[in-house]
Amino acid sequence: MNLYLNVPYAEKDEAKKFGAKWNPKLKKWYIQIYLDEPEKYLDFSKWLLKDNDENIIATQYIYIIEGQQSCWKCKHPTRVIGLGVSDIIQIYGEVDEPHIEFDEDELHLAWVDHENDIPPKLLQYLKSTYSVKTSYSKTLGEKCFANHCDCCGALQGNWFLFDEPDSPLSSCVDGNELIERMGRLKIKYIPIDPALQLNWNVAFCSNDYAYFEYAPQEELILADDPNDEYISYEELYKINR
Repeated sequence: MNLYLNVPYAEKDEAKKFGAKWNPKLKKWYIQIYLDEPEKYLDFSKWLLKDNDENIIATQYIYIIEGQQSCWKCKHPTRVIGLGVSDIIQIYGEVDEPHIEFDEDELHLAWVDHENDIPPKLLQYLKSTYSVKTSYSKTLGEKCFANHCDCCGALQGNWFLFDEPDSPLSSCVDGNELIERMGRLKIKYIPIDPALQLNWNVAFCSNDYAYFEYAPQEELILADDPNDEYISYEELYKINR
């Protein structure tokens, strides 16, 4: 499985020295993912940690987590969604002192405040299927990407949905409440190839195992050809082939 890097032209020889390869069709440098050789990623920390002190890499799937709540304004039931990741590689720290961890077998809730952090093909699906869009938040005092009510169009706050345990999307409850909440969710998993660097806000909770254990799941094929097993990098980012 490949992982594409954003390597400036002036740094191409350095990336090549560490083993990066050039894809002439996509005009991007890439490395191969080996989950049993974590030290290989550390050589590329210069590009993996270039803009952030943490990088999340999804290696098999990305997810949509769908729930339901009562709209704060019209009180009607409305769908709300979050993103999700599992089987991830976390690279964090300074470029000259990077650290790496693997996180497997659990699904973690995620979100973004800016829609350009979502791969275009996935963003297109989200906008055509759910009431999500970028609009002005009075609470934040700025525009953000957020859920909106299916009935009245009112913005449903990102803070409540992704930072509060009372959110219908959160796994941060216990006992029967956890089982019942997970049972009300719908999880769509999207097979990906290659691995993806994702600038997503990921939440970690000790009960994240419950998404896979109790929530119903279904596969979502985003590839143009429904017979394709995975969606490619080209299709996900709408690169002309």
